[in-house]
Amino acid sequence: HKWDDLPVDAHELVALVAPRPVFITGGTTDQHTDAKGMFEAAVGASPVYQLLGAKGVETTEMPAADVSLIKGDLGYRMHTGAHTPVPDWPVFLEFAGKYLHAPTK
Repeated sequence: HKWDDLPVDAHELVALVAPRPVFITGGTTDQHTDAKGMFEAAVGASPVYQLLGAKGVETTEMPAADVSLIKGDLGYRMHTGAHTPVPDWPVFLEFAGKYLHAPTK
């Protein structure tokens, strides 16, 4: 397929999910994803989150590796290393913990 077959950018796809929580992650040596492009997608989708009363990444400056942006409803983290979710699980659980709660009796 050609890029023109899907004439939208990643930030538009992320914005379609707003205001629901989204956690975006990648690795510094990940050859399957573009960590900088994913951050830019989060930045680009943030105004839609804000428009709908949620919080985006609230910065336009890409954080260093292993620095988490999870205060908002749109989270981002680039871990040191390759294509694996393992280093991000603790951060994801912290991010998701804001939205998932144990059932009450």
